[in-house]
Amino acid sequence: MEMRNLVNAAGGVTVSEAVQVLDQPHSSTYIGMGKVQEIAHLVTELHADLVVFSVDLSGSQARNLEMECKVRVVDRTQVILDIFARRARSFEGKAQVKLAQLMYLLPRLSGQGTKMSRLGGGIGTRGPGETKLEMDRRRIRQEISNLRKIVDDEVERRSVSRRRRSRQGVYAVSLVGYTNAGKTTLLSGLARRLGERRMEAGQNRIFDTLDPTSRRIRWAGRTFVITDTVGFIRDLPHHLINAFRSSLEALEEADLVIHVVDASSPFIQEEMETVYRVMKESLAVHAPVLTFFNKTDQVNDANLAGDVNANAWIAGSALEEDAMIKLMSKLDELVGHKVKMLLRIPFDRPDIIAELDQKGIMKRIQEVGQVYEVEAEVDEREAWQFAPFSGA
Repeated sequence: MEMRNLVNAAGGVTVSEAVQVLDQPHSSTYIGMGKVQEIAHLVTELHADLVVFSVDLSGSQARNLEMECKVRVVDRTQVILDIFARRARSFEGKAQVKLAQLMYLLPRLSGQGTKMSRLGGGIGTRGPGETKLEMDRRRIRQEISNLRKIVDDEVERRSVSRRRRSRQGVYAVSLVGYTNAGKTTLLSGLARRLGERRMEAGQNRIFDTLDPTSRRIRWAGRTFVITDTVGFIRDLPHHLINAFRSSLEALEEADLVIHVVDASSPFIQEEMETVYRVMKESLAVHAPVLTFFNKTDQVNDANLAGDVNANAWIAGSALEEDAMIKLMSKLDELVGHKVKMLLRIPFDRPDIIAELDQKGIMKRIQEVGQVYEVEAEVDEREAWQFAPFSGA
């Protein structure tokens, strides 16, 4: 089912499926020769022009399969990269896709001359695939080096921005989840109802977001920068995780992670375990995790948490304002403490009053002698800015 969805997302139409259970892959064709001949017969009978494998193939396995089936053969990684190539919009996103494609190509160059020289549309032919033959290994390695520098420069730029926001008392929150769980729609709902800028809701398609997208949200005297990240998928190859690490770095540096779960999915437990496994084994995620069960308007089961591996969770729909308010209230509860302050601010410092109104919650303000006496609650990260006026 999932592989069929991947093929559809890449612009293909599935006309038939074949399954084989193996104790271990065959070195030359991955599957047994009898199954290869069965697939070759289906290709001829159904006039198929592409065979897709739900596993990764070596270069020699793909060549041997193509010789038997007489059509192009692509594997799981090629399909995912093709979808990424369709979704990438930013300069960095396109650079990451090209980097991943070249890293996939490099160990498969041997003997690929005739196959790689073919041009045209279809799954597995986008991006640098049209120019692969003109590059030898040295040139590909140089291109990989150049692309890594581009990605690393963007990583450093964002790292500087995050450090600056942290000094300003801004909390970094990252969205994570299985692909198509509704992360983009959730960020859109927060931005539309609570944020400083509006954004379009996500579409109902896998890997809708490839480029990291952030929105600034003000809530209860705190500032949050919430970042959407690329969705995960079962058996996502480790080399793809490494290639797109810059898109996932926000997870590793977040103050809090929101795990968005599609509550209507029939494979909810497996999808949640996939996300937890990637965060544990492939990413250095140390922040607390808040699980948000999305799309509850499509299910009847109220006991969603069950045996969920989560300390905190809430349920709702990213399309409902009440759920957005409940989510932000939970975030405010989890990220840190507020400090109660009694401030005495001179009449000639209205700028301090304005800043306090923006960064804190004023409980009381009145004129006392030559100052404003203010009772306020301020986030612990920002309390130092107002300390000079405490008890003055």
